Amino acid sequence: MFKQILEKIEKYDSIIIFGHLNPDCDCFGAQVGMKEIILSRYPNKTVLLAGSGIPYVFDLLYPVDEIADDVFKKSLGILVDANDLSRMEDSRIYNCADWAKIDHHIDTGTFKEGPYIVDTNANSACDIIAGLVMDNDLKITKVGATALLLGIVSDSARFQFVTNYPQTFERAKYLVEKGGDIKTVYDKLSKTNEKTLAVKGYVLSHYKKSKKNHVLYIILDKRTLKHLRVSTNHASNLINMLANVEGYPIWASFAEYEDGKVRCEFRSNGPAVQPIAASIGGGGHSQASGAPLKKLDYKFIEKLVDRLDDLVEEWEKK
Repeated sequence: MFKQILEKIEKYDSIIIFGHLNPDCDCFGAQVGMKEIILSRYPNKTVLLAGSGIPYVFDLLYPVDEIADDVFKKSLGILVDANDLSRMEDSRIYNCADWAKIDHHIDTGTFKEGPYIVDTNANSACDIIAGLVMDNDLKITKVGATALLLGIVSDSARFQFVTNYPQTFERAKYLVEKGGDIKTVYDKLSKTNEKTLAVKGYVLSHYKKSKKNHVLYIILDKRTLKHLRVSTNHASNLINMLANVEGYPIWASFAEYEDGKVRCEFRSNGPAVQPIAASIGGGGHSQASGAPLKKLDYKFIEKLVDRLDDLVEEWEKK
């Protein structure tokens, strides 16, 4: 499949790399990493990044591009860290001439537009791309290596959640040897501010317990988020504040956007939560998934939490 993706890349002079809705560091790191790899091999090609990226790491890497509408129709679109075209932040991906995909989430089978690589055993999209670089002896710049390290470190929660430690550490070692700045990556990911402290304090003092006491969860409505002066996406990324509490193998968050829509995040250190996320239009990994809701419906959220409660009981019986 990678050979087929390379053939697509060779065919097009213009390539656009797309990030998913609500991008995270793995998504943006994969975008930058792929751009650096392609330009190292094909320096005369135009490679652009679509979407909003992660602004607080722009000084470590670089910003996304402003792309005119007429560029898409002559470009190859590469999706990273997501299942299909509908998950891309920039919907103009549909206007591309061709497509390819690299992802590590559970494959929904909905991407049929071109060659793809899906490795659900990889901890991150950046992990996959680092493996492709190593296995195919590709060139990568220091910026590209740093970008891939950013995704690997962040999506594994600083190597806490890894399915294959020898492989992941070997790839991280390789990236560091290629100039990846692991210290600056850790500095970036560890840096906080007073607004974040306020959100953490709110989560720790306002979390709820499910009826059967198997799930911890937090509901953050837009009024609360406005008072705390943080974005919905930033608040949702703090879900692991509720992680690994003894007796609660599942934790979840529900954060409301300004337009009333809701971002749900489910995490687990045991039961597979992905099927529940998929049942409401989401997806992700077996134990780390998310989904969108059209509105903040407290009764619906209560039913979702009840389902998570039941899931734990089924898992404990096995």
